[in-house]
Amino acid sequence: MTFGKIKFNGCIAFFMALTLILAGCSSEDGSSSKAEASDKSESIRVGLQAPMTGDNAQYGQDMKNGVDLAFKKINAEGGVNGKKLELVVGDDKATPSEAVAVVNKMIMNDNVKAIIGGYNSSPTLAAQEVSKNAKALHVHMGASPEFTTLDNDYLYRIILTGQVYVPAVLQYMAEEKGIKKIASIYENTDYGITMSDSAKKAAESIGVEFIATETYNPGDKNFSSQLSKIKKMKPDAVMIVGLYNEVALIAQQAKQAGLDVQFFSPDDSMYSEQLIELGGDAVENHIFASMINMEMDTEAMNEFIKLSEENNIEPEANTAIAYDAALTLAKAFEEGGDSPEKVRDAMAKIQMEGTTGLIQFDEDGERSNAPMIMQVKDQKFIIIQE
Repeated sequence: MTFGKIKFNGCIAFFMALTLILAGCSSEDGSSSKAEASDKSESIRVGLQAPMTGDNAQYGQDMKNGVDLAFKKINAEGGVNGKKLELVVGDDKATPSEAVAVVNKMIMNDNVKAIIGGYNSSPTLAAQEVSKNAKALHVHMGASPEFTTLDNDYLYRIILTGQVYVPAVLQYMAEEKGIKKIASIYENTDYGITMSDSAKKAAESIGVEFIATETYNPGDKNFSSQLSKIKKMKPDAVMIVGLYNEVALIAQQAKQAGLDVQFFSPDDSMYSEQLIELGGDAVENHIFASMINMEMDTEAMNEFIKLSEENNIEPEANTAIAYDAALTLAKAFEEGGDSPEKVRDAMAKIQMEGTTGLIQFDEDGERSNAPMIMQVKDQKFIIIQE
């Protein structure tokens, strides 16, 4: 597999140094003997790197639910090559430093053979250096296009990149809604910045213009200043790049401020009943691109919904995507056996149907499915363009 080279900035260099320090600490506390003992066990340990506490905790719980469902299904059917799958959860708190620490611990102390996660782009960018050095397959849900440039052939993305999502939703807004002038408000993270950059690049060829750009930090509650500036620019539409909790707050405050324009987002980070519960009438008509339709009548989706109901788990989109990630990883282990290189090669060749449709990866570890366009209508998610 051939990859481009990433330019490491001071931040990434810091996390690499931290990785080496943590690795040294782990080896000093007797983890080598723990790892050797675990190798002889009849299970395959897989780590989940996700935000389990803080403002992003719900996303981490959704991911854990999905992996739990997949592992229950696989273990009930005999496991992987006779071995049970065992989940080890690491709370990355949605921060790069914590992500490096928990992934290092899971690999060095808990002897996990692969990582699922993270959910946020910045923590995953930092943590993938740890899994790469350990030759541990890493299947993540970060949307930042920057992952495509990484020199890491153990890294795979189960969702679509922003370079696929963004042009699709902008094309729809221009052609179907007649939008010409767009204002954007995005979270000040790798995810928000790179998605916003992708939107500006795509806009040039689509014939739309970004006339205002505002940012916010994850966890912010008051967006009145940004919305006031946007309102004065009189855009045709507003693009929000963020997660559903902040998207709901922004939509509510925009409505209160009298900013009555079409709101949309580039991807399905807000595809959750929580968006509707938190945003209410303010998120009505919100548009976004998505790679998954929870109402799809397919064997994979029907089985996921059935498992969710049997285990009293809400069948959220992020849960289904994490479920796909876990099933895909299990198939790679089934075909690759105990060799990290063979597991990696099996992952590169995978073709299977999941809740998100056909799962296969290109030479950069990316999926290339075409997204659909969805909208909140009458407090439900509907498809408005296949």
